[in-house]
Amino acid sequence: MNNLLAQESVDKCHEELRRIFHLIEGHGGASPIVPFLTNYAIVRTCGTIEFCFKTIVSDVQSGHSTQISNYIDNTIRNSSMNPSRENICKVLKQFDLGWNESFKTKLNGHVDAARLKSSIDSLNSNRNTFAHGDNPTSTFDDIRNYFNDTVEILKILDEVVS
Repeated sequence: MNNLLAQESVDKCHEELRRIFHLIEGHGGASPIVPFLTNYAIVRTCGTIEFCFKTIVSDVQSGHSTQISNYIDNTIRNSSMNPSRENICKVLKQFDLGWNESFKTKLNGHVDAARLKSSIDSLNSNRNTFAHGDNPTSTFDDIRNYFNDTVEILKILDEVVS
């Protein structure tokens, strides 16, 4: 990724997921702690994806006036939104309709486009399920795979706005 802050955040999340995997593996996967670790992984990965997508788009504005930087920080970087495809496209459209079209074209043209889209949708769905008091049905391995796929979407986003 060109955006080093986003790449650093992804790397930290990968490392944390690796440590969680070893904790789960050490408990044989049957411990009552596994659902808690899985739910934590859902929140952690969604938070990382949200931070990265907003950082990638917001950092493009560097070099602009203080007023434009403040506006972008207040409306995008410091806002709260699920890291969904819909929200990514919405933010891209606010900057440049071409970015949005390029992002959708590159994502749709990816060899694993269907899986990538399903992964980001599943990650958000699991996050919303947990956030609203229900129990997500995805396993830790599912969450880790969804995250890896969603990182590919971030790479496409980064390529589009760079």
